[in-house]
Amino acid sequence: MEMKIMYGALIFVAGWFYFYICLRQLIFDFTVGYPLISRFGKAGEEVFVPKGARRLNTISVLIWLVICAGIGFVVAYFAALYLVICFFGGAVVGVIVYAKKLGPRTKTNFEAFCRTYCRFVPDDDLRQAMAQADLPKMRAALRALGSDLKLDVEK
Repeated sequence: MEMKIMYGALIFVAGWFYFYICLRQLIFDFTVGYPLISRFGKAGEEVFVPKGARRLNTISVLIWLVICAGIGFVVAYFAALYLVICFFGGAVVGVIVYAKKLGPRTKTNFEAFCRTYCRFVPDDDLRQAMAQADLPKMRAALRALGSDLKLDVEK
């Protein structure tokens, strides 16, 4: 019985890691990637090229869907029922713990988006500001381009 509890605790932590590594990236693509791509895309082609960014995000979504489904299938198929419950319980706890940190307005997610998608910005100053995730420089570069894009980020 003690070993079952220990295995359950171990796979619970593995479920939390499954959320943290795999599901969090998939959630990032949907809750941060697509909304910010559409927001930056509305600023115009001279500010941001949304077609390439959408393609990169869609490829990321497909890859993470395959990885998440594969890991979930392996656990559900090969593990005992109590281990499956512990694994997905760990993933649910991860979602609950990180629920407030998911979304495009958090500073870390916005910075991750800027550093990843700066390659789709034609303007050198804005691209450099996005690569450094420097919000004041980004606002100045957007004003210089004549864009009225608002960047609202929580601390």
